[in-house]
Formats: sequence, structure tokens, C-alpha cells
Amino acid sequence: MAEELAHRILSDLSTAFQRHPNIDEVGFICCPTCQHNRSPVVVENNKLGIETWCLELIFPYAHDKVLRARSRDDSGRKIKVSRSARSLLEATRAVLLVQADCLTAWNIRKELVEAEDLKCIQDLKFAALVLTKHPKSSETFAHRRWLLKQVVQKTSSTSPQPHPVAPASHTNGLVAGDQASGGATAAQPLSAQRGTKAELPCDEKLLEAELAVCQRSAERYPSNYYAWTHRAWVVENVARCHYKILMRELSDTRHWISRHISDHSGLQYRQFLITQLGTHFRSADALQDEFLPLLTAEFELLTDLITAFPGHEALWYHRRYVFQQWETVLSVYKCPKSDNSASSRNLTHLHQGRSDIPAEFSRDCEDGKPHHATVVQGNKKAKVDPAYTEHLTLQTELEFCRNVMATCQDGWQVRLAGSYQHWLQQRILGRDNNPL
Repeated sequence: MAEELAHRILSDLSTAFQRHPNIDEVGFICCPTCQHNRSPVVVENNKLGIETWCLELIFPYAHDKVLRARSRDDSGRKIKVSRSARSLLEATRAVLLVQADCLTAWNIRKELVEAEDLKCIQDLKFAALVLTKHPKSSETFAHRRWLLKQVVQKTSSTSPQPHPVAPASHTNGLVAGDQASGGATAAQPLSAQRGTKAELPCDEKLLEAELAVCQRSAERYPSNYYAWTHRAWVVENVARCHYKILMRELSDTRHWISRHISDHSGLQYRQFLITQLGTHFRSADALQDEFLPLLTAEFELLTDLITAFPGHEALWYHRRYVFQQWETVLSVYKCPKSDNSASSRNLTHLHQGRSDIPAEFSRDCEDGKPHHATVVQGNKKAKVDPAYTEHLTLQTELEFCRNVMATCQDGWQVRLAGSYQHWLQQRILGRDNNPL
């Protein structure tokens, strides 16, 4: 009786997807018992609802079908049981809507994609639907990365200059967890793409859709490490750290962190972006003229946020990072031009470190003379005098800490300022003991 009912509910679920191919969200309707003689599967305005009383019936039934799609011979090797692709799609869909981290179900869908019984774009759409209910599902994001690799590889095979996709290798830890997903060497950033007219190395619609999925997942679950990790992977391996994409992402996340000031994962993503952008600035002059004003604007943003929203540790740690980058850039362009070894050493340290950029910018330079840099924030442009950057020193940061501790009444904010002050003082001691 229960198995027959589960089979009927599974059929209702499959029918719902056939009649409504544009379902874009799924949720569970709290209903402990069956109160009406009707299907527990409801679709309204492309939103799928499943009554909770039927989950204990449909999940074991579908999960059993998934497991029976795998068996072992006498030697322990996995073999397939003869089963139609449609039946497997229905079973894995039901399982994953309830338990998104069922790796066996995702692997079966991979095999269906390889057998061309399921299209990559269709499975990307389904995985996005799963993330509306399970926004922090690591296996779902891992499956999306596998699907994206298939799409990009197919696109690259028809392109005269293929762009390989590989797992990320940056040092801030955002995408380190994907090392097991396969691949060899991470794609190198395209330094020649600093012009906004450079062609994107991927389908822009595909990229936009994937970034939108990451954005929605981050909104649904605070400090969603998996969503930000996946977003960084997409930028590095699908967009190949294209200059235009990096700058647009920096501008978008500037607004985002202003509304999510305690989201450390979001700040880590910004640090990843500036790390990648830093590789586009190969000379000390470029760092001074373009990179340094951006860090200036980031300091101003952090000062505003710390003042307006006291007591948020993530902002203070992000300020440490920005100051560290600031010191590195200053050490690069203050090196004598004849001291190529010191300059190269500092440039390497900068490109290997973590970074963060607040907004888009443009250069107001038509000749080789020193110039201002234009920092774009929203619809306003403000020129940053290179001489102004000399005034931001370790002493001014110490003064900022003292001012916060003297005027703020929030005890935790005072403690965070004191911790930052201690960190700065330790840097003074370290710099005196280890001069460049």
C-alpha cells in the first residue's frame, strides 16, 4: 500500500515537471498528515511545493531505486542494472529535492549526461532548482562545476584558441576544497585583457546565469562558504579572470558587503578578486597609479562601515588585509629603480597575497607624466592625488584605532580596535627587526 502510494506521488512529481518546465523554486509545505484526498505536489506560478507528510514515503522509495541502479558482481566491481533513463531521472530528481548531498544520485546523473540521455543545460537548471531549497549543498555545487567543465570543453573544442578549465589554485583558501574535482593546471589570467573591449573567453549568458545562482544562494544562507567558493571558481576557470568581469564583480560586491557586513565569506571573495586583478598590474607604476587609489577607496569604505556598524569583526580583519596590501604596494614603488631584485620580490609577494578592490576605475592619463587616478563609486567620480597616498601610514592607522577606542561606547568595538592596534604595533616591531 505504502509503495503504491509512493509510486503515485513520484508520478505526480514527474507530471508536474512535464507540465511546468519553468519551475524555478521548490519548498516544503508543512503538513504532518494527509488532510485532503489530493496530490501533495502543488505548483503555483512556477513554484513547486511538496507537502511534508509524503516525504517519508517518496524518499525511501526513490532512494531504493537509486541504490538498486548500482549492484556489485562477485569480484566487488560495480555494474549497472538495466533501467530506463527516464526512470533514473525521476528517481534521482525526487531524492535530490529532499537530500541534495546524495552523491550517488548526482553520479548517476553524470552518467546520463555522458550517455547523452540528459543535457548539461537541463541538469544545470535542475541543480539551480535544488539550490533554492538547499543553498549550502556542497555536492550540488560540485556537480555544477562538473557540468560547467563539460560545457566549456565542448565550446573550446570548436574555438580556434581553446581555453582550458582547471581547479583553482589561489592561496586564500576559497576554492581549495575543489582540488579533488579534477583538472591539471589553473588557467592563467589574461593580462592583455585589461581593456574592456577584450573578448570574453566564455558565453556571457552562461556566466551571468551562474553568477546569479551564486548570488541567490548567498542571499538565502548567510556566510555561505560554498556559494562564494563556487563563484570564485567560476570567475577563475570559466571567465578566466577576465579584467572586465573582475571589475564588475568588485563593483557588485561592494554594494553587497555594505548590506552584509558580517559575512566573512563575501569579504574573502573580494580578496580573491583583487588577488586576480593584481596580476594585471605588472609594473610598479601601474600599481602606484591604479592599484593604490583603489586601496585608498577601500580604506574609506571600511572606515564608513566600521563607524556606522560597530562591533563587526569581519570588517576589522578585512582592514588588516587591505593595510597589508597597501604596505606591499608602497614597498614596490618606493624601491629604487636600479634595485630590480627587491622590486620583483615585492611584486611576487603582492601577486601571491590576497587582495580586495572596491569599485571600477579609469585612468586619466594621456602622457607619461604622473597623473591622478579616477575611482568610480556609484555614479560619482573622485580623483585621488598620488601625493595623498603618502599620508596614509601606519601612524594614521594607529590614530584611527585610538580615536575609535576614545569615542566608541560599544565594548566589543573597542576590543576589536585594540586588537587591530596591537597587530599594527607588532608589524612595526617586525619591520624594524627585518628591514627590506
